[in-house]
Amino acid sequence: MAAESQRVSPPQPEAVFNTFRRKPLRPFYSLREIQIGAVIVVGLAGIAGWVAWRGAHPDPALFTTDESLLTKRGASIPVYKRAVKPWAEPGTTGAAAPRLDPFPAAVTDGGWQLTGAPQMFDAANLYEKIDGREGFYKSFGFQKLYCLALKSGSLGLDIELFDLGTSANALGAFGAEISNPQTAVQATPTGLWYVTRNGGFLTQGRYYARLIGSDDAEPVRQKIAGLREAFSTTLPGEPMPWAYALLAGKLKFSPAAIQYQKENAFSFGFAAEFYSARLPGADAEIFISRRSDNSEAKALAAKLSAGFASFGKQTSSGLIHNDMINAYDGVRPVGEYVIGVRLASSEAEAREWMGKLETAIAGGYE
Repeated sequence: MAAESQRVSPPQPEAVFNTFRRKPLRPFYSLREIQIGAVIVVGLAGIAGWVAWRGAHPDPALFTTDESLLTKRGASIPVYKRAVKPWAEPGTTGAAAPRLDPFPAAVTDGGWQLTGAPQMFDAANLYEKIDGREGFYKSFGFQKLYCLALKSGSLGLDIELFDLGTSANALGAFGAEISNPQTAVQATPTGLWYVTRNGGFLTQGRYYARLIGSDDAEPVRQKIAGLREAFSTTLPGEPMPWAYALLAGKLKFSPAAIQYQKENAFSFGFAAEFYSARLPGADAEIFISRRSDNSEAKALAAKLSAGFASFGKQTSSGLIHNDMINAYDGVRPVGEYVIGVRLASSEAEAREWMGKLETAIAGGYE
């Protein structure tokens, strides 16, 4: 046993991969190979240096083309010629005045001057002017926004003119931005307007204009008054929507209390094109919408009633008691109209205003 243990040696590790590891197969290199390698390295470094220097010192003629090279290819190939300069009468100096459309020429009356040419924004770049508010105006059919800045001495006046497509949209945006329902809004046959200490707001047809002065100063107020008149006479007008004749004309609501909800009325996705008016001194409001016929009005009224009922339960009078805020809602079809009341403090108040709306419709208003 002792002899056998001496004859058996322990296992030795055996290389699995390249046994030469990183050892070169050639025992030596010739001097000529080393010299050629050095020449190649120096040549590549020289080429890299030349490319870098040439990139920093381009040939001046690199980007120019002799017109004769183009004309030789045939007369059908157009050769660029510098545009003809606009004609100016001899003796006149200065650049031509910028076009003011759609602003009236009266913007420069009274010594007020332009600080720059008018700007125009559409739906694609509106955010550049009013980032964070473009969604509001787009919900009212936004088409374009025209901007103009004026100055007179140390005073300034910024004008924003929104094209919202229809008079209903313009009036809707106008009403939604009135923070105080008691604002003294004035009506014209084709729009509404009101003024503040240093601002003016108006609608004319499909346009909604905001005029904001830099200071609470009489010259600013006078300029705003003049521009209001100019806008009313130069911008295309449209008759006021039918709902204003009903709510402001027959029911005597202030135009400041009337709102137009183009979509998502009362937070219902199916409710579109509703007019509402806030009741004086209360949180309650009445509303009305006109459909194409009675069957469509009935279908919409049923959806609204079901939506209101999700917040409470129906009473014996057909009204819905909102259990969350202890108020009463009501809706019903009248011909092609859907009328209703929201957040009334009592059933009596809700029934009273529903009756006033129905009577006003029956008596005609257009």
